[in-house]
Amino acid sequence: MPSLLIAIVFWAAVAAVLLAQVMILRSTRRVLRAAAPARPALEWGFALVPALVLVIVLVASWRAAVRPPVLEFSVPAAPGEIRS
Repeated sequence: MPSLLIAIVFWAAVAAVLLAQVMILRSTRRVLRAAAPARPALEWGFALVPALVLVIVLVASWRAAVRPPVLEFSVPAAPGEIRS
C-alpha cells in the first residue's frame, strides 16, 4: 500500500476516533452534572482510561505503519566455510 494511502486512512481513523471520544467525554460530563453519582472519579475513570489506551494503540500503529520494511534472511554456510 502506498505511503500516502496509509497516511490518509490512518488520519481519517484518528479523526473518527477523536470525534467519538469527545462525544463520550461530553456525554459523561452531561450525565455527571444532571445526576451526581456516588463516585464521580470512577465514572471519569471509565471514560478516560479507554481514551488513554486508544492513544497508546494509535501511536504504536502509526510507528508500525511508517517504519521501513526490514528484510532479513540467513544464508547457510557452505561446507568448509568459516563464519564468525
